[in-house]
Amino acid sequence: MSIDAGTQPGDYSGDYRPDFTLTDLDHATLAWYGREVMLANHIHDRAIMPQLALNHGMAAQTRAACDEWMGASPIYNYRNRALLNIGGDDIETIFKAFQLDIGAPHTFLQFHWDLQSPSEGQFWLTHCGAYNHVRRITNADPTSETQICHHMEDPTFDATVMAVNQRARCRPVFRPPHGTVPAEGPCRWRVFLGDELILTESSEVLPLVKQSRAANFAFAAIEPGNDGLADYAGPFNRAFTLEMLSHPVLARQCKEFSLDVHLLQRACYTSVMRDHGAESAWEMTAEQWRAMAPVYVHRLRNALGIRGDGMDAILKLLQTDPYLPPEYLKTGTAKISDSHGRFWIEDCEALQDEPLGVVGLLFKKPDIGISAPVAAANPQARCQLTNDCPEAKGKAVIAWDIVIDDSHTAPAPSDYTALVAGEDMWDHDASRHQYAY
Repeated sequence: MSIDAGTQPGDYSGDYRPDFTLTDLDHATLAWYGREVMLANHIHDRAIMPQLALNHGMAAQTRAACDEWMGASPIYNYRNRALLNIGGDDIETIFKAFQLDIGAPHTFLQFHWDLQSPSEGQFWLTHCGAYNHVRRITNADPTSETQICHHMEDPTFDATVMAVNQRARCRPVFRPPHGTVPAEGPCRWRVFLGDELILTESSEVLPLVKQSRAANFAFAAIEPGNDGLADYAGPFNRAFTLEMLSHPVLARQCKEFSLDVHLLQRACYTSVMRDHGAESAWEMTAEQWRAMAPVYVHRLRNALGIRGDGMDAILKLLQTDPYLPPEYLKTGTAKISDSHGRFWIEDCEALQDEPLGVVGLLFKKPDIGISAPVAAANPQARCQLTNDCPEAKGKAVIAWDIVIDDSHTAPAPSDYTALVAGEDMWDHDASRHQYAY
């Protein structure tokens, strides 16, 4: 389904605001934005995993994918439960955590739930965008379907449920490869608590990511509000949507999703650096951002009502970029004129962390900086480092000038962008999340 640009719920369609925060969005738009941030991680995978497969083979791709999820999901699983006051260690708790998992982006993956008892339950997918993409680009190759639905999911699903309870296991009832996809959907899984020995090998990446400032970052305190759920401490709701959260809690959850994307990138590139070296990892990071930016910038425009390619639009898109997690990465923007703007980074936790992923690229390769999303917003815009940033009032540690220049030669597009967009990502409709049971 394509997004109808004329039916946006609202809204950052007005003037650029240097003091913009996510709470300025109306509730429907904020929930839509949250789903876009969840999708940002799948876009990340589409941009990095093909590079690994083409440059190093399918085995290297599988290893990095497992390291990525096993090295980050136990961390953000715990963080989500702490942020939303989700207690317990039974199947109900596991299902709640799954509903907030960045790896299960609402609408793109349609999960359904059957909570049978505190120690037993099942979930199934009536639609899986990740599986459909692999099936389509490989012409339903059973080896590729087995790679994603067996070799990647077996260890990572166990790692996810075991983050809540070490006795928890996730086992398929049925799953790909399929000749013909079942009418019920591509897969169904049983989740249960048992007494068997731990079967999943722990990832050596996990303790490294756990030590990062990102993993231990605490968001600023909020007042929950009275316009929705202040937490998810109550009963499991099989039809849970982001709209059910109160506005301030939803805004914080959107920030958490963005930090989750960073944690997954951090785990992924820890694995890539270990296996293929730092130089290769940074080359892939830069190519990844170039590949992703046209897709997610297009999607942000639709979700937030951002029109045009002037400086207002460029700065608004940078303010809401899902790969620049707010608070952990403290940034600022300023409009100097219709053709000149600035973007800067202030002292923050991200500056003290080992540089990895897109956030790390800003510090490790500042000459590249924010060129990918800026070019995606306007191909005639160029960005360059600057020491002149009075708008930051002395707080800028790194700053870039953004200049719209008609004589600037637009950068060549990434060969991977078409693969990232696919036939399903460019205009996938994430505006509403509705379940049909």
